[in-house]
Amino acid sequence: MTNLVKWALAILGLCCLIPASLLIGSVDIPLNSFFGNATDVERIIIVESRIPRTLAALFGGAGLSLGGLFMQTLFRNPLAGPSVLGLTSGSSLAVGFLMLSGGVLAASQLAVISAAASGALVVLLIILAVSRRFVNMASVLIVGLMLSFFSSSVLSVLQAYADETSLKVFVFWGFGSFSNLSFGQIPLFLIPVGLVIILSPLLIKPMNNLLPGELHAKSMGFDLRLIQTSLVVSTGVMVGVITAFCGPVAFIGLTAPHLARILFSTANIRIVLPGSLLIGSLLALFCDIVARWPFSEIALPLNTVCAFMGAPVIVYLILKGRKTKILS
Repeated sequence: MTNLVKWALAILGLCCLIPASLLIGSVDIPLNSFFGNATDVERIIIVESRIPRTLAALFGGAGLSLGGLFMQTLFRNPLAGPSVLGLTSGSSLAVGFLMLSGGVLAASQLAVISAAASGALVVLLIILAVSRRFVNMASVLIVGLMLSFFSSSVLSVLQAYADETSLKVFVFWGFGSFSNLSFGQIPLFLIPVGLVIILSPLLIKPMNNLLPGELHAKSMGFDLRLIQTSLVVSTGVMVGVITAFCGPVAFIGLTAPHLARILFSTANIRIVLPGSLLIGSLLALFCDIVARWPFSEIALPLNTVCAFMGAPVIVYLILKGRKTKILS
């Protein structure tokens, strides 16, 4: 099967999943309602729930997969994901302080979004400060992992002393969901994520030269610190925004780049980058649909479905000893 056929099938799959995402939900809405024949209730559901949810899955999955590709390339580690720098943990810790404190602000979605974005920003500033002191990105990776462990330990303490109501709210947020985005918040979500996606082709050539190693990229005349900063900041912006609106969605960013390399049988960033974006959107839409199937009023936790889909891919890579060309 040629790559052209693979691209066509992937795009066709996306074209099928987008309308499926709009149609599937706890309320059965007929197809003609999307073309001007909707009742007032159906119109509210479509505009305030179905369209934002589909856009969140479409661009959230693409952004997470792009962040995963950035981190795997930067650290030359096939198991690196968007949360490897501790950005997701920073967001979770900030939201945990807000929700588990039992304050009245915990009920405000805007407050949760602001807390998540602020937590990611603080961690990003720490990572940038560390990256200026160390050229070796392995040191930055270790700092990111330590920040994740520290955030998890603080969260454990907060959960131990939290009241039942606050703990329940935080646990549900931690499940992850593409349904938290409202119609009015679409620009706040799409502008930063979409901007990074649009500008990502500018990083294709530097990333391809970074694959053989940092010395190779430097010998080819690339500014190593500029590449590292660009990848870190881009990932930080996307992960921070997506986590703020959708919660800590797991596995998509880790899995999508691997599936892109396997599907197109290459590690060339010129192919893998758009492939990761496409597969990330496909995975996010598919997991979101499965989480809401079959038209149940209570959806499955999104992270449960993502782990169910993503974990076998990672196990397959480990058991088969697949040597991804990202390490060559």
